[in-house]
Amino acid sequence: MPRRSARTIIGVLMGLLVLTATGWSVLQETLPVGPTPADQQRNADLLAGYDYSKYPSAITGYTGQDRQRIVFPRFAHAVRTRVGPRGNYKAAVVQMKDGRLVLAACRDNYEKDPAKRRFSIFVYESKDVGLNWKQINKTPLFGKEPSLTVLPDGWLVLTAQKTFRGPGSRAGKAINLAHSADGGRTWKTNDLDGTDYPRNMIVEPDGSLLMIRAQESDWSGKNQGSPHLQLCRSKDHGQTWTFATGKIDWNESAFGEVSSIRLKNGRLLAALRRQIPKTHGEGFEDTVSCQSDDGGRTWSKPRLMVNTAEVHVFLAQLADGRVLATYSDYHLPYGVSAIVSTDGGRTWDRDHPARLVLSADLYVGWPVTIQLADQSLLTAYAITAYIEQPPQKTVTEVVRWKLP
Repeated sequence: MPRRSARTIIGVLMGLLVLTATGWSVLQETLPVGPTPADQQRNADLLAGYDYSKYPSAITGYTGQDRQRIVFPRFAHAVRTRVGPRGNYKAAVVQMKDGRLVLAACRDNYEKDPAKRRFSIFVYESKDVGLNWKQINKTPLFGKEPSLTVLPDGWLVLTAQKTFRGPGSRAGKAINLAHSADGGRTWKTNDLDGTDYPRNMIVEPDGSLLMIRAQESDWSGKNQGSPHLQLCRSKDHGQTWTFATGKIDWNESAFGEVSSIRLKNGRLLAALRRQIPKTHGEGFEDTVSCQSDDGGRTWSKPRLMVNTAEVHVFLAQLADGRVLATYSDYHLPYGVSAIVSTDGGRTWDRDHPARLVLSADLYVGWPVTIQLADQSLLTAYAITAYIEQPPQKTVTEVVRWKLP
């Protein structure tokens, strides 16, 4: 047996210790940039901006927040890349038929006057699976919390919460809708009445859209809204809609930001952000899930999915049948995590979350995850990266990663 250095042996042993201790969770790479010259060049513009001493989850390393652990990229390599300039915030991403990625990100103008404050929504494109991004347009919408859906014919449908509260604003009465027939370069807009905005929409087998959202949210603590879901359907790229009620087996109305998917067996699965009864504030919210076997007309009694202060859940069923839930950690350490269900969303491996990224502050998350042709995953999200250089403290990033 050839002799090996003590350093090599210790490194291998520590790597094995990390894998044994963490199961399938992927940990943060300790290097400030990726291990290759290509990684360094791609992220060169970020090096002067990030404060790595206070924001340890660097650029192309990955998940896991424990600074005491040592990570070996050969065990869990992933690539993180920033999309657009400082100030970009929450985002949504899809993959087109030709392989291009299209991402929509909102950006605050930081006006102190509420009548002038606006979140613009910018559209970016990547032709190399998320390594490089180019802005292709700015939509005519003003809003945040975007969702983006690609239809079988290539049309894109975008939704967003209305945030502009100046003259003529319908914020609090409707949400933004826009559709594009040219890959996100030009957009036509219209409103959809109602206040709850979805995390995503379902593309049905016939190419129509199904949006599942709270019928009438009431976050005041008075429980005066509706405890049920609204099923919104469109057969013309989101230009017109029909509506139906999905009755949930509970009596709570402080919920919204619904993520929903149709499983391979036809069952509908939904994740609902919920205010914990008799509490108030973002630190006292969680996420519950429910299912429907009759096309959304009735829904099971919601079950707890994640821990308190874990929100923004985005659901995706993977090629192997597992269901992935990506979410925001609104507790310390702030960041983005993911958990898996192997039984169609009935139970979740909450004890072994994959921590995708850390954030320096609470402004984090709204993650969206898609699965690529090689079975790898790509997650878009927002984080607070600058803590001493206000006001543009947030950035939009994507990370490409794999589950074991």
